[in-house]
Amino acid sequence: MAHDHHFLERLDRVTREQTEFALGLYRDHEAVAYVLTHVNLPEAAARVALAVDRAADGPVVIVTRDGRFVTCLASGMRHDHPVVPHGQLTALLAKVADKRARRELAQRELRPDEEEGDLFHRVLTRGSRLAREDFMAVSAFEPLLGLAPFLGLMDIGLQAVKLRAAVSVNADKIVVNGATTKALEQLHRMEWSTAHMTVLAGAAERKKLDAFLGTRATVEASATFACSAQGGTTFFLRAAWMTARFGKAVIPSYKAALVKATDWMGVLDAVGGLAALAIRHSALGGEVRRVFEAYGPPTPTPVTPDDMRRNGAFAMLDVMDHVDERMEMTLKVGRSLVVMWSQQIPDGHPLKYTEDAAVPDELAKTAALAWDGNIFDQRIQGFTITAMATAARASAEDFYYPREFVRAYLGPWHPEESLARVRRWKDAEAKVLPTRSSQPGRNDPCTCGSGKKWKKCHGGPSI
Repeated sequence: MAHDHHFLERLDRVTREQTEFALGLYRDHEAVAYVLTHVNLPEAAARVALAVDRAADGPVVIVTRDGRFVTCLASGMRHDHPVVPHGQLTALLAKVADKRARRELAQRELRPDEEEGDLFHRVLTRGSRLAREDFMAVSAFEPLLGLAPFLGLMDIGLQAVKLRAAVSVNADKIVVNGATTKALEQLHRMEWSTAHMTVLAGAAERKKLDAFLGTRATVEASATFACSAQGGTTFFLRAAWMTARFGKAVIPSYKAALVKATDWMGVLDAVGGLAALAIRHSALGGEVRRVFEAYGPPTPTPVTPDDMRRNGAFAMLDVMDHVDERMEMTLKVGRSLVVMWSQQIPDGHPLKYTEDAAVPDELAKTAALAWDGNIFDQRIQGFTITAMATAARASAEDFYYPREFVRAYLGPWHPEESLARVRRWKDAEAKVLPTRSSQPGRNDPCTCGSGKKWKKCHGGPSI
Protein backbone atom coordinates (compact mmCIF):
# COMPACT_ATOMS: atom_id res chain seq x y z
CA MET A 1 0.00 0.00 0.00
CA ALA A 2 3.00 2.29 0.62
CA HIS A 3 3.91 2.05 -3.05
CA ASP A 4 0.38 2.99 -4.11
CA HIS A 5 0.31 6.01 -1.82
CA HIS A 6 3.65 7.25 -3.15
CA PHE A 7 2.46 6.81 -6.74
CA LEU A 8 -0.73 8.79 -6.16
CA GLU A 9 1.19 11.63 -4.50
CA ARG A 10 3.54 11.92 -7.48
CA LEU A 11 0.77 12.36 -10.05
CA ASP A 12 1.10 16.13 -9.53
CA ARG A 13 4.19 15.85 -11.77
CA VAL A 14 2.13 15.36 -14.92
CA THR A 15 -0.68 17.08 -16.79
CA ARG A 16 -4.34 16.42 -16.12
CA GLU A 17 -4.71 14.35 -19.29
CA GLN A 18 -1.64 12.29 -18.40
CA THR A 19 -2.97 11.87 -14.87
CA GLU A 20 -6.25 10.45 -16.19
CA PHE A 21 -4.34 7.98 -18.36
CA ALA A 22 -2.15 6.93 -15.44
CA LEU A 23 -5.14 6.52 -13.13
CA GLY A 24 -6.87 4.43 -15.78
CA LEU A 25 -3.92 2.03 -15.61
CA TYR A 26 -3.89 2.11 -11.82
CA ARG A 27 -7.55 1.08 -11.64
CA ASP A 28 -7.24 -1.67 -14.23
CA HIS A 29 -5.10 -4.46 -12.79
CA GLU A 30 -6.16 -6.92 -15.50
CA ALA A 31 -4.98 -4.61 -18.29
CA VAL A 32 -1.64 -3.91 -16.63
CA ALA A 33 -1.07 -7.62 -16.04
CA TYR A 34 -1.82 -8.28 -19.72
CA VAL A 35 0.69 -5.62 -20.79
CA LEU A 36 3.42 -6.96 -18.55
CA THR A 37 2.99 -10.49 -19.89
CA HIS A 38 2.99 -9.38 -23.53
CA VAL A 39 6.14 -7.28 -23.68
CA ASN A 40 9.72 -8.51 -23.84
CA LEU A 41 11.47 -7.56 -20.63
CA PRO A 42 14.97 -8.36 -19.39
CA GLU A 43 14.92 -11.19 -16.88
CA ALA A 44 16.69 -9.03 -14.31
CA ALA A 45 14.23 -6.12 -14.58
CA ALA A 46 12.32 -5.80 -11.29
CA ARG A 47 10.49 -2.66 -12.38
CA VAL A 48 9.08 -1.37 -15.67
CA ALA A 49 8.37 2.13 -16.98
CA LEU A 50 5.03 2.60 -18.77
CA ALA A 51 5.06 5.69 -21.00
CA VAL A 52 1.95 7.80 -20.45
CA ASP A 53 2.78 10.08 -23.39
CA ARG A 54 4.47 9.78 -26.76
CA ALA A 55 7.36 12.03 -25.74
CA ALA A 56 10.68 10.16 -25.77
CA ASP A 57 11.78 11.44 -22.37
CA GLY A 58 8.61 10.72 -20.40
CA PRO A 59 6.57 11.07 -18.34
CA VAL A 60 6.36 7.45 -17.19
CA VAL A 61 4.65 5.38 -14.55
CA ILE A 62 6.94 2.95 -12.71
CA VAL A 63 5.42 -0.42 -11.80
CA THR A 64 6.86 -3.61 -10.38
CA ARG A 65 7.09 -6.78 -12.44
CA ASP A 66 3.93 -8.07 -10.73
CA GLY A 67 1.96 -4.88 -11.47
CA ARG A 68 2.23 -2.82 -8.27
CA PHE A 69 2.42 0.93 -8.86
CA VAL A 70 5.54 2.60 -7.43
CA THR A 71 5.79 6.20 -8.64
CA CYS A 72 5.27 8.63 -11.49
CA LEU A 73 8.22 10.45 -13.13
CA ALA A 74 7.86 13.70 -15.04
CA SER A 75 9.42 14.37 -18.43
CA GLY A 76 13.20 14.39 -18.20
CA MET A 77 13.45 12.61 -14.86
CA ARG A 78 16.07 9.87 -15.14
CA HIS A 79 15.58 6.16 -14.41
CA ASP A 80 17.19 2.89 -15.48
CA HIS A 81 14.08 0.75 -16.01
CA PRO A 82 13.04 -0.79 -19.36
CA VAL A 83 10.35 1.32 -21.05
CA VAL A 84 7.13 0.19 -22.71
CA PRO A 85 6.59 2.90 -25.38
CA HIS A 86 3.26 4.67 -25.38
CA GLY A 87 2.32 3.37 -28.83
CA GLN A 88 2.92 -0.25 -27.81
CA LEU A 89 1.14 0.33 -24.51
CA THR A 90 -2.00 1.75 -26.13
CA ALA A 91 -2.02 -1.05 -28.73
CA LEU A 92 -1.95 -3.67 -25.96
CA LEU A 93 -4.67 -1.83 -24.04
CA ALA A 94 -6.79 -1.85 -27.20
CA LYS A 95 -6.41 -5.64 -27.33
CA VAL A 96 -7.62 -5.86 -23.73
CA ALA A 97 -10.66 -3.75 -24.62
CA ASP A 98 -11.35 -5.97 -27.64
CA LYS A 99 -11.16 -9.12 -25.52
CA ARG A 100 -13.61 -7.64 -23.02
CA ALA A 101 -16.02 -6.69 -25.79
CA ARG A 102 -15.85 -10.26 -27.10
CA ARG A 103 -16.53 -11.70 -23.65
CA GLU A 104 -19.54 -9.42 -23.27
CA LEU A 105 -20.79 -10.50 -26.70
CA ALA A 106 -20.28 -14.13 -25.75
CA GLN A 107 -22.46 -13.68 -22.68
CA ARG A 108 -25.19 -12.04 -24.76
CA GLU A 109 -24.94 -14.81 -27.35
CA LEU A 110 -25.55 -17.60 -24.85
CA ARG A 111 -29.08 -18.95 -24.87
CA PRO A 112 -30.68 -19.93 -21.56
CA ASP A 113 -30.02 -23.60 -22.27
CA GLU A 114 -26.37 -23.08 -23.29
CA GLU A 115 -23.07 -23.02 -21.46
CA GLU A 116 -19.90 -21.30 -22.65
CA GLY A 117 -18.55 -24.54 -24.13
CA ASP A 118 -21.60 -24.76 -26.37
CA LEU A 119 -20.40 -21.72 -28.30
CA PHE A 120 -17.54 -23.73 -29.79
CA HIS A 121 -20.11 -26.34 -30.83
CA ARG A 122 -21.46 -23.77 -33.27
CA VAL A 123 -18.16 -23.88 -35.17
CA LEU A 124 -18.72 -27.60 -35.71
CA THR A 125 -22.40 -27.50 -36.59
CA ARG A 126 -23.40 -24.26 -38.31
CA GLY A 127 -21.47 -24.83 -41.51
CA SER A 128 -21.44 -21.91 -43.93
CA ARG A 129 -24.08 -20.17 -41.79
CA LEU A 130 -21.70 -19.33 -38.92
CA ALA A 131 -22.28 -15.62 -38.33
CA ARG A 132 -19.79 -12.97 -37.30
CA GLU A 133 -21.39 -12.82 -33.88
CA ASP A 134 -20.89 -16.58 -33.46
CA PHE A 135 -17.24 -16.35 -34.44
CA MET A 136 -16.51 -13.39 -32.18
CA ALA A 137 -18.23 -15.09 -29.24
CA VAL A 138 -16.11 -18.22 -29.70
CA SER A 139 -12.94 -16.16 -30.14
CA ALA A 140 -13.49 -14.69 -26.67
CA PHE A 141 -12.37 -18.06 -25.28
CA GLU A 142 -9.43 -18.52 -27.67
CA PRO A 143 -6.86 -18.48 -24.82
CA LEU A 144 -8.60 -21.52 -23.31
CA LEU A 145 -8.61 -23.55 -26.53
CA GLY A 146 -4.88 -24.26 -26.57
CA LEU A 147 -3.80 -25.89 -29.84
CA ALA A 148 -7.25 -27.43 -30.41
CA PRO A 149 -8.09 -25.26 -33.47
CA PHE A 150 -4.80 -26.19 -35.18
CA LEU A 151 -5.16 -29.88 -34.48
CA GLY A 152 -8.88 -29.91 -35.25
CA LEU A 153 -8.22 -28.16 -38.54
CA MET A 154 -5.95 -30.94 -39.75
CA ASP A 155 -7.96 -33.81 -38.27
CA ILE A 156 -11.39 -32.70 -39.50
CA GLY A 157 -9.92 -31.54 -42.81
CA LEU A 158 -8.60 -35.02 -43.47
CA GLN A 159 -11.91 -36.59 -42.45
CA ALA A 160 -13.77 -34.25 -44.79
CA VAL A 161 -11.56 -35.23 -47.73
CA LYS A 162 -12.17 -38.94 -47.02
CA LEU A 163 -15.92 -38.50 -46.66
CA ARG A 164 -16.13 -36.47 -49.85
CA ALA A 165 -14.23 -39.19 -51.73
CA ALA A 166 -16.71 -41.78 -50.51
CA VAL A 167 -19.74 -39.66 -51.38
CA SER A 168 -18.45 -38.57 -54.79
CA VAL A 169 -18.13 -42.13 -56.14
CA ASN A 170 -21.76 -42.05 -57.24
CA ALA A 171 -22.18 -38.26 -57.31
CA ASP A 172 -24.04 -38.29 -60.63
CA LYS A 173 -26.55 -40.84 -59.35
CA ILE A 174 -27.21 -39.47 -55.88
CA VAL A 175 -30.87 -38.98 -55.08
CA VAL A 176 -31.60 -36.63 -52.19
CA ASN A 177 -33.34 -38.66 -49.49
CA GLY A 178 -33.01 -39.20 -45.77
CA ALA A 179 -29.75 -41.17 -45.90
CA THR A 180 -28.00 -39.00 -48.47
CA THR A 181 -29.15 -35.80 -46.78
CA LYS A 182 -27.52 -36.95 -43.54
CA ALA A 183 -24.22 -37.72 -45.29
CA LEU A 184 -24.24 -34.46 -47.23
CA GLU A 185 -25.02 -32.45 -44.10
CA GLN A 186 -22.17 -34.15 -42.26
CA LEU A 187 -19.83 -33.31 -45.13
CA HIS A 188 -21.03 -29.71 -45.18
CA ARG A 189 -20.35 -29.31 -41.47
CA MET A 190 -16.91 -30.93 -41.65
CA GLU A 191 -15.73 -28.88 -44.63
CA TRP A 192 -16.82 -25.61 -43.06
CA SER A 193 -15.53 -26.56 -39.62
CA THR A 194 -12.14 -26.74 -41.31
CA ALA A 195 -12.62 -23.23 -42.66
CA HIS A 196 -13.70 -21.81 -39.30
CA MET A 197 -10.90 -23.44 -37.35
CA THR A 198 -8.39 -22.08 -39.85
CA VAL A 199 -9.47 -18.54 -39.00
CA LEU A 200 -9.81 -19.28 -35.29
CA ALA A 201 -6.30 -20.76 -35.22
CA GLY A 202 -4.84 -17.87 -37.19
CA ALA A 203 -6.50 -15.36 -34.86
CA ALA A 204 -4.51 -16.68 -31.90
CA GLU A 205 -2.04 -14.42 -30.16
CA ARG A 206 1.62 -14.43 -31.16
CA LYS A 207 2.66 -16.72 -28.32
CA LYS A 208 0.10 -19.33 -29.37
CA LEU A 209 1.22 -19.20 -33.00
CA ASP A 210 4.83 -19.60 -31.93
CA ALA A 211 3.88 -22.49 -29.66
CA PHE A 212 2.26 -24.28 -32.57
CA LEU A 213 5.34 -23.80 -34.72
CA GLY A 214 7.55 -24.96 -31.87
CA THR A 215 5.65 -28.17 -31.23
CA ARG A 216 4.61 -29.04 -34.79
CA ALA A 217 7.23 -27.29 -36.90
CA THR A 218 6.96 -29.80 -39.75
CA VAL A 219 3.24 -29.50 -40.38
CA GLU A 220 2.29 -25.83 -40.53
CA ALA A 221 2.01 -26.03 -44.33
CA SER A 222 -0.17 -29.13 -43.94
CA ALA A 223 -2.50 -27.12 -41.72
CA THR A 224 -3.32 -24.63 -44.46
CA PHE A 225 -3.57 -27.35 -47.09
CA ALA A 226 -6.12 -29.15 -44.90
CA CYS A 227 -8.28 -26.08 -45.41
CA SER A 228 -7.55 -25.38 -49.08
CA ALA A 229 -8.13 -29.06 -49.91
CA GLN A 230 -11.85 -28.40 -49.44
CA GLY A 231 -11.76 -26.72 -52.86
CA GLY A 232 -13.57 -23.39 -52.65
CA THR A 233 -12.23 -19.85 -53.01
CA THR A 234 -12.85 -18.90 -49.39
CA PHE A 235 -10.91 -21.95 -48.20
CA PHE A 236 -7.79 -20.89 -50.12
CA LEU A 237 -8.14 -17.29 -48.94
CA ARG A 238 -8.47 -18.36 -45.31
CA ALA A 239 -5.44 -20.61 -45.65
CA ALA A 240 -3.38 -17.71 -47.03
CA TRP A 241 -4.60 -15.44 -44.22
CA MET A 242 -3.55 -17.97 -41.60
CA THR A 243 -0.13 -18.30 -43.24
CA ALA A 244 0.34 -14.53 -43.12
CA ARG A 245 -0.44 -14.57 -39.40
CA PHE A 246 2.38 -17.09 -38.79
CA GLY A 247 5.00 -14.74 -40.23
CA LYS A 248 8.60 -15.23 -41.33
CA ALA A 249 9.13 -18.57 -39.54
CA VAL A 250 7.03 -20.49 -42.07
CA ILE A 251 8.69 -19.24 -45.26
CA PRO A 252 10.98 -22.30 -45.51
CA SER A 253 8.00 -24.66 -45.21
CA TYR A 254 6.08 -22.90 -47.97
CA LYS A 255 9.11 -22.76 -50.24
CA ALA A 256 9.44 -26.51 -49.77
CA ALA A 257 5.69 -27.00 -50.34
CA LEU A 258 5.93 -25.12 -53.63
CA VAL A 259 8.86 -27.23 -54.80
CA LYS A 260 6.99 -30.44 -53.96
CA ALA A 261 3.59 -29.41 -55.36
CA THR A 262 2.44 -31.78 -58.12
CA ASP A 263 -0.91 -30.17 -58.96
CA TRP A 264 -2.38 -26.71 -59.19
CA MET A 265 -4.12 -26.93 -55.78
CA GLY A 266 -0.79 -27.50 -54.07
CA VAL A 267 0.77 -24.71 -56.10
CA LEU A 268 -2.03 -22.27 -55.25
CA ASP A 269 -1.80 -23.09 -51.55
CA ALA A 270 1.97 -22.52 -51.53
CA VAL A 271 2.18 -19.38 -53.68
CA GLY A 272 -0.89 -17.91 -51.97
CA GLY A 273 0.68 -18.37 -48.56
CA LEU A 274 4.01 -16.87 -49.64
CA ALA A 275 2.35 -13.89 -51.30
CA ALA A 276 0.17 -13.28 -48.24
CA LEU A 277 3.29 -13.24 -46.06
CA ALA A 278 4.90 -10.61 -48.30
CA ILE A 279 1.76 -8.45 -48.50
CA ARG A 280 1.00 -8.49 -44.77
CA HIS A 281 4.65 -8.07 -43.72
CA SER A 282 6.48 -5.69 -46.04
CA ALA A 283 9.84 -6.71 -44.57
CA LEU A 284 9.37 -10.18 -46.11
CA GLY A 285 8.70 -8.87 -49.61
CA GLY A 286 12.27 -9.15 -50.86
CA GLU A 287 12.71 -12.74 -49.74
CA VAL A 288 9.40 -13.89 -51.22
CA ARG A 289 10.11 -12.01 -54.45
CA ARG A 290 13.41 -13.86 -54.87
CA VAL A 291 11.61 -17.17 -54.43
CA PHE A 292 9.06 -16.33 -57.13
CA GLU A 293 11.52 -14.79 -59.57
CA ALA A 294 13.67 -17.93 -59.46
CA TYR A 295 10.91 -19.80 -61.35
CA GLY A 296 11.34 -17.67 -64.45
CA PRO A 297 8.76 -16.44 -67.00
CA PRO A 298 5.24 -17.92 -67.23
CA THR A 299 4.20 -20.65 -69.66
CA PRO A 300 1.39 -19.77 -72.13
CA THR A 301 -0.16 -23.25 -71.93
CA PRO A 302 0.72 -24.80 -68.57
CA VAL A 303 0.79 -28.58 -68.57
CA THR A 304 3.34 -29.89 -66.09
CA PRO A 305 3.67 -29.04 -62.41
CA ASP A 306 6.77 -27.01 -63.33
CA ASP A 307 4.60 -24.91 -65.62
CA MET A 308 2.06 -24.42 -62.85
CA ARG A 309 4.74 -23.32 -60.41
CA ARG A 310 6.12 -20.76 -62.86
CA ASN A 311 2.68 -19.39 -63.64
CA GLY A 312 1.59 -19.32 -60.02
CA ALA A 313 4.76 -17.49 -58.97
CA PHE A 314 4.40 -14.98 -61.81
CA ALA A 315 0.74 -14.32 -60.98
CA MET A 316 1.54 -13.66 -57.33
CA LEU A 317 4.37 -11.30 -58.25
CA ASP A 318 1.78 -9.29 -60.17
CA VAL A 319 -0.48 -9.18 -57.10
CA MET A 320 2.44 -8.08 -54.91
CA ASP A 321 3.25 -5.28 -57.37
CA HIS A 322 -0.35 -4.00 -57.54
CA VAL A 323 -1.80 -4.61 -54.08
CA ASP A 324 -4.10 -1.58 -53.95
CA GLU A 325 -5.47 -2.19 -57.45
CA ARG A 326 -6.08 -5.87 -56.70
CA MET A 327 -7.87 -4.99 -53.46
CA GLU A 328 -10.16 -2.62 -55.35
CA MET A 329 -10.83 -5.30 -57.97
CA THR A 330 -11.78 -7.70 -55.16
CA LEU A 331 -14.21 -5.17 -53.71
CA LYS A 332 -15.74 -4.76 -57.17
CA VAL A 333 -16.41 -8.49 -57.35
CA GLY A 334 -17.82 -8.43 -53.84
CA ARG A 335 -20.24 -5.65 -54.73
CA SER A 336 -21.45 -7.57 -57.78
CA LEU A 337 -21.98 -10.69 -55.67
CA VAL A 338 -24.08 -8.76 -53.15
CA VAL A 339 -26.26 -7.27 -55.88
CA MET A 340 -26.71 -10.72 -57.43
CA TRP A 341 -27.70 -12.30 -54.12
CA SER A 342 -29.99 -9.35 -53.35
CA GLN A 343 -32.24 -10.38 -56.22
CA GLN A 344 -33.74 -13.11 -54.04
CA ILE A 345 -34.65 -10.61 -51.30
CA PRO A 346 -38.06 -8.93 -51.46
CA ASP A 347 -38.21 -5.31 -52.56
CA GLY A 348 -38.10 -2.94 -49.64
CA HIS A 349 -35.84 -5.17 -47.53
CA PRO A 350 -33.14 -3.00 -45.86
CA LEU A 351 -30.39 -5.32 -47.10
CA LYS A 352 -31.46 -5.37 -50.73
CA TYR A 353 -29.01 -3.67 -53.10
CA THR A 354 -29.77 -3.05 -56.76
CA GLU A 355 -26.62 -1.12 -57.71
CA ASP A 356 -22.98 -1.96 -57.07
CA ALA A 357 -22.20 1.57 -55.93
CA ALA A 358 -24.67 1.27 -53.05
CA VAL A 359 -22.95 -1.76 -51.47
CA PRO A 360 -20.82 -0.76 -48.43
CA ASP A 361 -17.12 -1.63 -48.67
CA GLU A 362 -17.24 -3.77 -45.52
CA LEU A 363 -20.05 -5.91 -46.91
CA ALA A 364 -18.35 -6.17 -50.30
CA LYS A 365 -15.12 -7.34 -48.66
CA THR A 366 -16.89 -10.08 -46.70
CA ALA A 367 -18.86 -11.15 -49.76
CA ALA A 368 -15.60 -11.65 -51.69
CA LEU A 369 -13.71 -13.36 -48.85
CA ALA A 370 -16.58 -15.64 -47.76
CA TRP A 371 -17.66 -16.68 -51.25
CA ASP A 372 -17.40 -20.41 -51.91
CA GLY A 373 -16.52 -19.97 -55.58
CA ASN A 374 -15.82 -23.01 -57.74
CA ILE A 375 -12.03 -23.20 -57.64
CA PHE A 376 -12.02 -25.56 -60.63
CA ASP A 377 -13.25 -22.73 -62.87
CA GLN A 378 -10.23 -20.95 -64.39
CA ARG A 379 -11.89 -17.55 -64.20
CA ILE A 380 -12.56 -18.04 -60.50
CA GLN A 381 -8.99 -19.22 -60.00
CA GLY A 382 -7.95 -15.82 -61.33
CA PHE A 383 -10.26 -14.09 -58.86
CA THR A 384 -8.78 -16.14 -56.00
CA ILE A 385 -5.27 -14.99 -56.92
CA THR A 386 -6.43 -11.38 -57.12
CA ALA A 387 -8.21 -11.63 -53.76
CA MET A 388 -5.03 -12.81 -51.99
CA ALA A 389 -4.12 -9.13 -51.50
CA THR A 390 -7.35 -8.49 -49.60
CA ALA A 391 -7.15 -11.73 -47.63
CA ALA A 392 -3.57 -11.03 -46.53
CA ARG A 393 -4.57 -7.76 -44.85
CA ALA A 394 -7.98 -8.84 -43.58
CA SER A 395 -9.11 -9.24 -40.00
CA ALA A 396 -10.56 -12.53 -38.82
CA GLU A 397 -14.07 -11.06 -38.69
CA ASP A 398 -13.88 -9.98 -42.35
CA PHE A 399 -14.54 -13.60 -43.37
CA TYR A 400 -17.98 -13.60 -41.69
CA TYR A 401 -21.28 -11.90 -42.37
CA PRO A 402 -23.25 -10.36 -39.50
CA ARG A 403 -26.17 -12.61 -38.61
CA GLU A 404 -28.73 -10.38 -40.33
CA PHE A 405 -26.92 -10.88 -43.63
CA VAL A 406 -26.59 -14.64 -43.12
CA ARG A 407 -30.34 -14.88 -42.72
CA ALA A 408 -31.13 -12.58 -45.64
CA TYR A 409 -28.63 -13.93 -48.18
CA LEU A 410 -28.02 -17.56 -47.31
CA GLY A 411 -31.20 -18.90 -45.74
CA PRO A 412 -31.33 -22.49 -44.46
CA TRP A 413 -28.91 -25.13 -45.70
CA HIS A 414 -30.17 -27.53 -48.38
CA PRO A 415 -28.53 -30.84 -49.41
CA GLU A 416 -28.29 -29.66 -53.04
CA GLU A 417 -25.73 -27.13 -51.86
CA SER A 418 -23.31 -29.83 -50.71
CA LEU A 419 -24.16 -32.08 -53.63
CA ALA A 420 -23.04 -29.32 -55.99
CA ARG A 421 -19.69 -29.13 -54.16
CA VAL A 422 -19.26 -32.90 -54.45
CA ARG A 423 -19.97 -32.77 -58.17
CA ARG A 424 -17.28 -30.13 -58.59
CA TRP A 425 -14.75 -32.70 -57.49
CA LYS A 426 -16.25 -35.42 -59.62
CA ASP A 427 -15.98 -33.20 -62.70
CA ALA A 428 -12.42 -32.22 -61.82
CA GLU A 429 -11.34 -35.85 -61.47
CA ALA A 430 -12.23 -36.41 -65.11
CA LYS A 431 -9.49 -33.97 -66.10
CA VAL A 432 -6.28 -35.96 -65.84
CA LEU A 433 -3.23 -33.82 -65.22
CA PRO A 434 0.38 -35.02 -65.41
CA THR A 435 1.97 -35.53 -62.01
CA ARG A 436 5.61 -35.95 -62.99
CA SER A 437 7.80 -32.90 -62.70
CA SER A 438 11.23 -32.45 -64.21
CA GLN A 439 13.71 -31.71 -61.43
CA PRO A 440 16.90 -29.66 -61.72
CA GLY A 441 20.24 -31.41 -61.95
CA ARG A 442 21.94 -32.14 -58.65
CA ASN A 443 24.35 -29.24 -59.12
CA ASP A 444 21.79 -26.79 -60.56
CA PRO A 445 20.47 -23.89 -58.44
CA CYS A 446 17.53 -24.91 -56.25
CA THR A 447 14.19 -23.70 -57.58
CA CYS A 448 13.25 -22.21 -54.19
CA GLY A 449 15.58 -19.27 -54.77
CA SER A 450 17.92 -19.94 -51.86
CA GLY A 451 21.01 -19.78 -54.07
CA LYS A 452 22.12 -23.23 -52.92
CA LYS A 453 22.60 -26.21 -55.19
CA TRP A 454 19.58 -28.49 -55.61
CA LYS A 455 21.38 -31.39 -53.87
CA LYS A 456 22.19 -29.14 -50.88
CA CYS A 457 18.68 -27.73 -50.53
CA HIS A 458 15.29 -29.20 -51.51
CA GLY A 459 16.89 -32.03 -53.51
CA GLY A 460 18.74 -33.29 -50.47
CA PRO A 461 17.99 -36.51 -48.62
CA SER A 462 16.13 -34.75 -45.78
CA ILE A 463 13.33 -33.56 -48.05
